[in-house]
Amino acid sequence: MPTASARNRPHPWLMGWLWLGLAAVVSAGDRVEEVVAAVRFAYGLEAEVWRDPARFRTRAAIYEHFRQGFSPDLASAMTEHVLTGDGDLATWVPAQVQVAELLPSFALVWFPTPPAFGEGGLWGLESYMQLKLRRDGGRWVVYEGTDRPAPPVR
Repeated sequence: MPTASARNRPHPWLMGWLWLGLAAVVSAGDRVEEVVAAVRFAYGLEAEVWRDPARFRTRAAIYEHFRQGFSPDLASAMTEHVLTGDGDLATWVPAQVQVAELLPSFALVWFPTPPAFGEGGLWGLESYMQLKLRRDGGRWVVYEGTDRPAPPVR
């Protein structure tokens, strides 16, 4: 007959499942942080160009800089903005990023639009930005961004 302490201990297979569940939660948390860091990184790239324009002397150099965090189409659009714009930032590093959906190669995130970029501000954007990211060459890149009046519902 098992002792009292043996009866109070979880079965070994249960401990294995609990460990696997904990590992999945930790892994998911790491993946969320990776996506959040990718968004902040991508949205900080434009400010680097304006801070040190001499570092980016050619269209190709600017495009490659933006490709670190954006899809080819968005990198092209950001390159055009920098080359033809008046120095007004089109992006900002969000203070908080919420991950609404996270799959192995797709992420949907959102964050509040700062008042300076909002309806009464420089760009007249809606209250929230929603971004879609994909895995590209082992890293997360933003491939679509839209401003919205409310966060996504999932």
